[in-house]
Amino acid sequence: MSGCSTSTSKDLIARAYAGGRASAQRLAVASAAERAAGAFTVEELATLVRLSDPGIATATVYRCVSAMAAAGYVTAVGDRDGAALWVRCDSTGHHHHLVCTSCGATAHTACPVDEKALAASAPEGFTVTSHDVRLYGLCAACTQRSAKSGG
Repeated sequence: MSGCSTSTSKDLIARAYAGGRASAQRLAVASAAERAAGAFTVEELATLVRLSDPGIATATVYRCVSAMAAAGYVTAVGDRDGAALWVRCDSTGHHHHLVCTSCGATAHTACPVDEKALAASAPEGFTVTSHDVRLYGLCAACTQRSAKSGG
């Protein structure tokens, strides 16, 4: 059984940190990101991490999130109350995310931007090299709850 657990831990470290340095703290943070339901702030992730390892400092979680972002394992999808909002993203290829402003659920969506129109809209002398679209709203469950409560 421990061989299976070690393999899973190694696989998770490889995915989350692109094969970077392995440590118990990095594994705990990556595991918490795997368990997170929807989008999360670093503070929210730190709270989740401390459920399994109370000794991990928030600064360590910030460093791990930075490393996971560099590896492409987590993606910034906006902000909540001034704090960056992150989501674990297994999808490849160019896409964007919808974020529920009530519960934090996320969903992938195809890019709604026509690249040629985007390039044509740039002021003279500018070359568009990338873009980021953030879509916010309510997921189906929150929309239904809102409708039932009259809001």
